[in-house]
Amino acid sequence: MKQYLSFGGGVNSTAMLILLADRDEEFETIFVNHGGDYPETYEYVDYLRDQGFEIIEIVPDVEGYHTIYEYSMKCRILPSFRFRWCTDKFKVRPMLKHVTVPCKMFVGFDYGEVKRTKSLSGKEYNNKPSKDKIHKIEYSYPLIDAKMDRSACINLIREHELDIPPKSGCWFCPFMRKIEIRELFLNHRDLYDKAVKMEENCMKDGFYIKDKPLPDIAMAHTPPLTSY
Repeated sequence: MKQYLSFGGGVNSTAMLILLADRDEEFETIFVNHGGDYPETYEYVDYLRDQGFEIIEIVPDVEGYHTIYEYSMKCRILPSFRFRWCTDKFKVRPMLKHVTVPCKMFVGFDYGEVKRTKSLSGKEYNNKPSKDKIHKIEYSYPLIDAKMDRSACINLIREHELDIPPKSGCWFCPFMRKIEIRELFLNHRDLYDKAVKMEENCMKDGFYIKDKPLPDIAMAHTPPLTSY
């Protein structure tokens, strides 16, 4: 049975990649490039390739769109923490289309994320072909089995003298903390402006990425330039 590793470019998936490589496991590492990750994540994926890790990149094709941003703008829909269509359409389904079932899929949930394993039951996917295929995948959580929390993951990466990856995630994710939105404004103004455009595209319908417009969050507690 073929084995695959779901790679997101962050600390957990990097530690899992190292852990399984140390065990001489045979697997294919898959990174889904949906266009929503931070530039630092893409740079880190290239960095790992330079270190000798083989990482296969999948580019989604959702109704002719290859990025979440393009699809969102065209369909006037925002990523949602409730429905998670972006994860389903641009991450899960492209992965399912790529793999050969039956197979084993290594997922990088760490020891502090045991509850998240329930999210991969397949029940939340309404698309029947995806639902049928997802039940033919055996999910495995090496970090949980090894009782490795995030700190242990970081230590393992350091022990192998590799750079610690940046936090992975999309720059328009509804799960972003307010401080992360502020950091997006300060450190990635181009991406922040694009995220605001996404929001403005749906704003007249009363939808926001968070509970209020991104500028209200990014500029909270910032005095205007005219104040002294």
